Amino acid sequence: MVGRLLHSLPDPVKRSIKDTVFPNLLAEGEVVPEWHLQSWDGTWWRHNPKRWHVMVFYPGDDTPGCTAQLEDFQAHMPTFEQLGAVVLGINQAEADSHKAFADKFGFTFPLLTDRGSVVSRQFRAAVQLPMKTIPIRTVYLVNPERKVRLSNRGAPPADAIIRSIQALQQGTRRGM
Repeated sequence: MVGRLLHSLPDPVKRSIKDTVFPNLLAEGEVVPEWHLQSWDGTWWRHNPKRWHVMVFYPGDDTPGCTAQLEDFQAHMPTFEQLGAVVLGINQAEADSHKAFADKFGFTFPLLTDRGSVVSRQFRAAVQLPMKTIPIRTVYLVNPERKVRLSNRGAPPADAIIRSIQALQQGTRRGM
């Protein structure tokens, strides 16, 4: 019932509610918190100082919106790899859910389990309510120095993230 009510509201009202309830994104240039998460295959992941990180916080495995978003990233994996970037899908689902999701859609990048949404909250990609945590679809581009270079709510296209990495890497080479 509440969901139907929220969907029926005019867009300006929805935006106002989101602006009030959703936490502010980490700002460009801000150093991201330390994090350490496990993939469905048991591998532990943390920030690698030699790589760019595309951190995709998504609400749920095997849902239409999340599937479309992650399929877009998968389609661009060769380019991300060529640019020295790792794509990481992050949500609170357990390893068996992540494995089934990755197998079903052929995802080759890690899907990380964020138990209790601890990392999601640190990255302001979740809203803590009294009885539960609500994930917010959020994407961060983090450079090798752990600084936020791009933050976005929603599902920005993978090619837009790629263009950002290319521009930032070009600017770095030129001393900008």
